[in-house]
Amino acid sequence: MEYGAHSHQPDRPSNVREYAKLIAVIAVVAGGAWVHADWQGMSMLQYMESFMGVFFLVFAAFKLANLKEFAYGLKSYAGYENAPLAVGYLYPFIQVAFGLVYILGFANQFVDGAAFVWSAYGAYVVWKTLRKKGDFHCVCLGNIIKLPLSTTSFVEDFGMAAMALAMLLMR
Repeated sequence: MEYGAHSHQPDRPSNVREYAKLIAVIAVVAGGAWVHADWQGMSMLQYMESFMGVFFLVFAAFKLANLKEFAYGLKSYAGYENAPLAVGYLYPFIQVAFGLVYILGFANQFVDGAAFVWSAYGAYVVWKTLRKKGDFHCVCLGNIIKLPLSTTSFVEDFGMAAMALAMLLMR
């Protein structure tokens, strides 16, 4: 199969059902972060670290479920169209690394700064891609949740950047 800007487009089931799946995933991430942070005493910083860790791990898992589709799909996004294909293959592993660092409690100002840059660039890429006015599949959800790239994707990336910046300022 030839992969390109639009060949990774899945058949679109009901967006209501797919958004319900996304809401359920976010609830699981928030709940998982709550449980993990509660083991540590539940400071706001610890909850935010746990949330970031669980979020990065869950969203990396979506990408790893069909790594080839993600890698080729990422190239359809503005900001990645000229990047080597290897970037798409490495992307979820970088997210796994961020997730593990946050979950295991090894985060520091450097990690927060890197997570801020990573997430802010992701928000920029989504914003720039949305401006192209194309029909883009949100590759960040793999083929598990089939939603178009939308402002929801931008809000997720922007929210993660804001959380990383807040943690950076709290340390």
